[in-house]
Amino acid sequence: MPCVRRLAVGAVLLNEKGQILLVRNRGHNRPHWSLPKGSCEEGEPLLETMCREVREETGLVVEMAELAFVTEWFVASRQEWYLQFYFHARVVGGELGVQEGDEDVTQVQWVSQREVRQFMNYRPWVEPLFTWLDERRPRYHIF
Repeated sequence: MPCVRRLAVGAVLLNEKGQILLVRNRGHNRPHWSLPKGSCEEGEPLLETMCREVREETGLVVEMAELAFVTEWFVASRQEWYLQFYFHARVVGGELGVQEGDEDVTQVQWVSQREVRQFMNYRPWVEPLFTWLDERRPRYHIF
């Protein structure tokens, strides 16, 4: 079975209280919370993907502030290699909420940094996020 590569881009959004925006995804028979993110469309630059995915999943219009982290991992059972770029972004418009027509996201919620692990516990997302929150410099993570 050939290996499939999955490229995605997401955003780390913080509000004035320092809370992090999470989205609840339907998943494939396994709902889960994550940062807003999604796959790149053919020929789409990373920053455009990030802005589009945040708007489609949350209703917010954002602009990139800086690269937060890159995370990469392999799922042997499915022969899938994931590469995800996450950018710290600022909200510049829009209205927060689940978007009509979005088949993946069922909830959007600001969560305190203390509570993030109660919602999101997948190591390739949590470890890089908390490393960035602590250091505020971009890093590459492989799992």
